[in-house]
Amino acid sequence: MGRERSVKRIKENGFVPLYLHDSLTCMPGVVADVVMFSNIPKVLSYAVPEGLSPAVGCRVVAPVRKKLSIGVVIAVGKGLDNPPELKDIHAVLDDGPFLTTELLELLHWTSRYYHAGIGPCMALAFPPYFRQGRTLVQEEDPLLIRTASEHGRLSALQRSLLEGVPEAGIRMSVLRGMFPGSSSRIRALRTRGLLGIGVEEPSLIPSCSPPVEYSADQCTALKEISRAIARGGFHSFVLHGITGSGKTEVYLAAAMETIGRGRSVLYLVPEIALTSQTIDMVKSRIPLDVAVFHSGLPERDRAREFMKVVQGGARFVLGTRSAVFSPLKDIGLIVVDEEHDHSYKQDEGVPYNARDLSIVRATNNHACVILGSATPSMETYERARKRRSGLITMTSRIGPAALPEVEIVDMRNIPGPLSEQLTREMARTLDRNEQVLLFINRRGFSAALVCPGCGKVLRCRRCDRSLTYHRSRGEALCHWCGFSMRLPEICPSCGCLDMRPIGLGTEKVLHAVEQAFPGRRLLRMDSDEMTTARKLNAALDAIRSGRVDIIVGTQMIAKGHDFPHLTLVGVVHAEQLLYMPDFRSGERTFQQIVQVAGRAGRRKSDTRVVIQTLIPDHPLIGAIARHDYGAMMEQELSIRSATGFPPYMHLARCVVTSDTEKTARDVCRRLASSVRIPLVEVIGAAPAPISLLRDRYRWHLVLRSQHRGALHKALDRIEQVKVTGDADLRIDVDPYSMM
Repeated sequence: MGRERSVKRIKENGFVPLYLHDSLTCMPGVVADVVMFSNIPKVLSYAVPEGLSPAVGCRVVAPVRKKLSIGVVIAVGKGLDNPPELKDIHAVLDDGPFLTTELLELLHWTSRYYHAGIGPCMALAFPPYFRQGRTLVQEEDPLLIRTASEHGRLSALQRSLLEGVPEAGIRMSVLRGMFPGSSSRIRALRTRGLLGIGVEEPSLIPSCSPPVEYSADQCTALKEISRAIARGGFHSFVLHGITGSGKTEVYLAAAMETIGRGRSVLYLVPEIALTSQTIDMVKSRIPLDVAVFHSGLPERDRAREFMKVVQGGARFVLGTRSAVFSPLKDIGLIVVDEEHDHSYKQDEGVPYNARDLSIVRATNNHACVILGSATPSMETYERARKRRSGLITMTSRIGPAALPEVEIVDMRNIPGPLSEQLTREMARTLDRNEQVLLFINRRGFSAALVCPGCGKVLRCRRCDRSLTYHRSRGEALCHWCGFSMRLPEICPSCGCLDMRPIGLGTEKVLHAVEQAFPGRRLLRMDSDEMTTARKLNAALDAIRSGRVDIIVGTQMIAKGHDFPHLTLVGVVHAEQLLYMPDFRSGERTFQQIVQVAGRAGRRKSDTRVVIQTLIPDHPLIGAIARHDYGAMMEQELSIRSATGFPPYMHLARCVVTSDTEKTARDVCRRLASSVRIPLVEVIGAAPAPISLLRDRYRWHLVLRSQHRGALHKALDRIEQVKVTGDADLRIDVDPYSMM
């Protein structure tokens, strides 16, 4: 009856076990420590029943309170002589470990450093398909090998099947073809440990791309990186190369050097928008099976890519942020492309930074890590200045291409989104059958709707933010929570009949372009339009093939792309990010505009960038016009040094949310008063810049210190404070946003 109840409960929960224990009798003293994917704040210990042998790094089904949950085994060993009563593990889902010891250690480090639960951290390493307890065993075609010489008692059919497996192993599909109807016998032999899964040496896929002629800058970079790869051990490089200087070719050449030495490669890109372009280039150049990790893939496909790595068939992983937790073995090289990009920082869930974890993982693997960007982040730049990373600079574009000429347009007395100078340059470019990109980092038609009668702004009912007017929908929309409402005919406050849109967005710029250039082929690229990976890829293909004349887009089009027909970039409302309540606003403004300007002139020299701004004399705008990264960095570093922000200080932000403002305020103040740690400064408690979000009130406090150890002691103290009522506490170490 015990086994029947276990089987029934497991099937009711939708799990597909590989092994079930035959009885409720436990092996004496054998205990497994398990981390559940749920937010349980501690490791749970379970008895291991006879007949089960869960490996460290594999998934199991075990009871938590009155239900069955999925977890990962992190340790197996002999328990105490007089152990307390432990619940049994009910099933083992995998016949081998999914996670290596090195990756388990990284996940533990992530939990400690970011003060996050071990369960959510462990879940980061698994695709959603596997976190739900599913398995791809029946869909895979593993290499089967004989794993034992003593057969014991076998039926004649089992013995002939086992003898049909050659010394080098055989694919399961081939073995089934040789012995029709043998699936159950193969499973039985695997359960008894007579058949196992072998690792097949990946065969080299011939490259179809022509040889590369490297520039002098590329040769210098490759020489230094190759020396480090040959020496072995941990090495960190900052590859500071202007847009179009050929950083990707350096990455691929370094990857080939690493693969040639029998080691694995992890290649990170910041956004899905860059993945398809990079996938094509990597697969045409890397003579191995490449596994792709990103959230745009269907769940089952993500699971398949994961299994390609687990089973050893793929030694090259290309992906976005979460790929830093891929189960690669013996990593020799990690590439972090566009390392400055804020997409590497997780906003929801565990607030990890994939760039920083790449450095940790490279250290643990004695590997080489390359942090590449045309506009390195301040933390990375300072790391190179302190000689904790090697600095490699690439100052010239490839071939005949050159940095575009930049023109600054003063918009203080110019109505509308398009200046005369920009309109004139657009006409000239279109007459030459070349493409134009207009960049504005705001979606919608206008930033807000205001009543001229009473001055009230239409605001979200759930958030402390104004609603953005979307003309195409006839709606006002909150970009923070998704709340929307039909555009009111009269002001809700005073009854005025003339609600007016203020500010700019992609829709308004597109409307102005339609009026100025009727009949031209236009494309809007923002998250309202590009709602699926298929739409995004189709849009990028249309741009590259020349089927679009004018592109109006947000930051999703600003970096990494190579558009051969694009020769003019217009930046609308360049100062938009500069006055946000965020200490990184100056750095981000420079990075964003320089990156989008870098889309022009990648194939020819006579290209232009027109930057429209209300602050033409600002030093930052001047640095952008001169392509002067050094000037921007020195200016921003002096500000950061004087005000006490990274890279000169380490930060942590604690955000308290509640249904009532009083609870959020009281809990946050209690947290602030609990921190009395030497060398740690507490700023706050205070309302967060967005004080109401999704019907929850938000208060925050910021901790800063020059000493990481002291900062983490303060956070340990905060975690010991009991958060009462409906309040929630979120700790963000090394925050990227203060909103």
